[in-house]
Amino acid sequence: MTKKNQMNIESFIEHEKIKGELYNLCKLNRLPTGILLLGPEGCGNFKLGIKFIKKLLKIDNLAHPDIHFLFPLPNPSSKLTDYFYNKWHKFLVNQPYGSFLDWKQKIHSENKDCKISLEQVEDALKMINLKSYELSYKVVIFWMLEHLNINAGNKLLNVLDSPPNRVLFLFIGENEKFILPTLKSRLHIIKFKLISNKIIEKYLIRKFNLSKKQAQYIVSISDGNLNTVFKILKNETKNETNPLNINFIFWMRMLFNLKNKIDSLLIWCSQINDWNRDKKKSFLLFSLEIFRIAHRYKYDKNYINPFFNYKNFNWKQFCRYINTKKVSLINHLISDVIKGIDRYYFFLFHFLDLSFNLNKILFNKSNY
Repeated sequence: MTKKNQMNIESFIEHEKIKGELYNLCKLNRLPTGILLLGPEGCGNFKLGIKFIKKLLKIDNLAHPDIHFLFPLPNPSSKLTDYFYNKWHKFLVNQPYGSFLDWKQKIHSENKDCKISLEQVEDALKMINLKSYELSYKVVIFWMLEHLNINAGNKLLNVLDSPPNRVLFLFIGENEKFILPTLKSRLHIIKFKLISNKIIEKYLIRKFNLSKKQAQYIVSISDGNLNTVFKILKNETKNETNPLNINFIFWMRMLFNLKNKIDSLLIWCSQINDWNRDKKKSFLLFSLEIFRIAHRYKYDKNYINPFFNYKNFNWKQFCRYINTKKVSLINHLISDVIKGIDRYYFFLFHFLDLSFNLNKILFNKSNY
């Protein structure tokens, strides 16, 4: 393999075309005041945004008085204290593909509602009104724009309508639906997609010297999410200890023998009910993915699945209960519960109802 080929595979991971678009904005002196890098978790938009800022300002370290980060914090702690600042810079270095849930876990706020507050925005605006320390631009970076407080968003709109000179606002977001439309209309939006599985597979083989089987296994679990890819590489998501895997298997075993497991199901569902909203969503989305993988595996025995190394879980037997009609119904049921999580309804009741319906669809003899 030549050095050129190695560079090519690296550039795919870094969205070379989008990087070129950003750098051309600088070369042509058409840099907008606000840029939104929008894409799903693990797409690499945040990491590329950081590289772009370093390139623009010709610096190696973003800990600089002319650069200001804003990120979601627990409501009672809306000010950026030294504690959160130190946690953030460690997160920035160690988890450049990290998710919102990863950040909440980092600051021990899994069960708290975290937002970018009005106070944070006001502090940033004070910074940009000061004389530049030494850089050509003052830069304000918003991470997870969809978690911007409404009052903070309205404050920001006024600034974007009459922006100061030599100030750049860089926004990182995942979910376009939850970003204020009036804010989006004032931004230059660049949309990211997940890296293809084939590209990630080649990257893992060449960069980390993995076997094809090892790379395919990681790709099958991550499905384009680089956050998941690098967690697996760091042994942070080992199959035998991953709580999502453990809970899914426990759930399916209870449903398979539900007549004798009603009490256990009630206790377990009560434990799930105590999880925060993000963790509930993660588990249900993970479960959807497992059903999708089982459906594909049933019709393609060569497809790599994430349970092949579980000694106490019979993946082949489980897949026998799966078919296209069942997966379609399950997808509808689980998606409805996920949508309802943000409506603050009584989750326990709906999760129990989901469990009974899954038992009926999967394991009872019927027309499914």
